[in-house]
Amino acid sequence: MLNCAEELILLAIEDKTNTFYKITNINFNVALIGALLMDLALRKRIDVDMEGINILSTEKTGDKFLDTVLENLMNSETGNEPANLVAQLYNSMGHLKNKLLQDLEDKGILKVSQCKVFWLFKQRRYPVIDQKEEEEVLSRIRKTVLTDIEPEPRDLALIALLNICNLMDKIFTQEELEQRHSRLEQLKKMDLISPAVKRIIGEMQVLITTSYTT
Repeated sequence: MLNCAEELILLAIEDKTNTFYKITNINFNVALIGALLMDLALRKRIDVDMEGINILSTEKTGDKFLDTVLENLMNSETGNEPANLVAQLYNSMGHLKNKLLQDLEDKGILKVSQCKVFWLFKQRRYPVIDQKEEEEVLSRIRKTVLTDIEPEPRDLALIALLNICNLMDKIFTQEELEQRHSRLEQLKKMDLISPAVKRIIGEMQVLITTSYTT
């Protein structure tokens, strides 16, 4: 089973170009950390709320990325203040997106390749080789939004991340988003984890922007 961050990556890759779909106003590595935190919360290892990140269980998950995050949280000396903890994770898990991509390649799900654009500029591409995982998560997300089924907490978290990363128009047409507006609002109210993570990501965006401009 893939973790939430790996599923988010698969949802973010444009099948026609094998590159990442437009991701605006977000540092994707921070969003991926947010995805891992959501996953740990869903697995009852941590509790994430507006006040802090608290450890509920130190039992390993068997996923190396999730266990690295959990170990970092356990060894943190900065308290449980969300922005400080995410800043620590951001610094200690550098190039997280590339590491997750390499893991997906090792699992045989996609291939990391490099080509030249206009014979001059190098561009990385990520063709999906085994589409089973991508199709499965895409089907889950579309079914959650386009029908009135009882949503799974994991899919609520992924939908929130898609919103944060401005990726909803990759998964759905504009007509679908307009027709299911009330459903999307309903799903937001059902999600108890993502609002706190969204706030944390927003705080981290400000910190990162400030660090580059001061």
